[in-house]
Amino acid sequence: MQPKAELVFISGERAGDTVTLEQGRTVIGRQVGDLIVSDKEVSSIHAIVSYERGGWYVMDLGSTNGVFVDEQVKLEARLRNGTELRVGQSRLRFQLTGAPEEDAEAAPDLLEGGLNADLTLPHVPRGGTLTGEQAAKVRDSVERDADLRREAEQLLHADISFEERDTEDIAAGAAEDDEEDIRALGDGPGVMVSLEILEGADKGAIRRYNQESVLVGRLNTDLVVRDSDVSRRHSIIEVFDAQQVYLRDLNSTNGSYVNGKRVSSVRLRNGDQIRLGRCLIRFSARPV
Repeated sequence: MQPKAELVFISGERAGDTVTLEQGRTVIGRQVGDLIVSDKEVSSIHAIVSYERGGWYVMDLGSTNGVFVDEQVKLEARLRNGTELRVGQSRLRFQLTGAPEEDAEAAPDLLEGGLNADLTLPHVPRGGTLTGEQAAKVRDSVERDADLRREAEQLLHADISFEERDTEDIAAGAAEDDEEDIRALGDGPGVMVSLEILEGADKGAIRRYNQESVLVGRLNTDLVVRDSDVSRRHSIIEVFDAQQVYLRDLNSTNGSYVNGKRVSSVRLRNGDQIRLGRCLIRFSARPV
């Protein structure tokens, strides 16, 4: 059973606010996510807090300025009662509510003993602390897509007409919409993202999402890919509008490929084919 937990802002513009962690995973970001932090030092999509296999974890989603856990830069870390996080200028305290801490402590730490090698970058010890030089390397690894993200942010509120391109397959798929296939948020970005599984364990399935980000991976994600070659947090699809949709690799072990080319971050177009491990996915998006 998932223990109840919350994040308490102890500094920053939202100091005093308390956010209950109810859904098992909470995406933190400046423009996209479940928990919005209006701070220029916070990336559009910054980090994720999730509960899995008996423990709470925080993971950096390729942010520019990093995630600090008890004032140490971390790619991913186990959260315990009283752990302090810092994103941008905001400090938050993680705390359990209604569950004895000894129960949480009994759960194995997924980051210990070199388990789950895909949790962090290859040059960082599992669950280890980044040095200043290593943190710089992490930031460097996302510089290649920084221009793309800045462009997307600039166009976020622009009045852009949807380009009618590669939409025949979308229109056909839309006719088959089933409420069970749509993972919709009430305040979604007004874009329906369709992911058709062409190869892999779920071949033939179509998943549709009306939300600002789609996390893809092997465990506790929006799109779960049942493939041992896929990392727990493999990639994320960021939706700004119908023409500005980006795929970003989350330092996965085996990489993300679009139309046969390995990518760090790339703008997606209708009909693009995404390969993650042995899974091949056809992407399409339309305004709704």
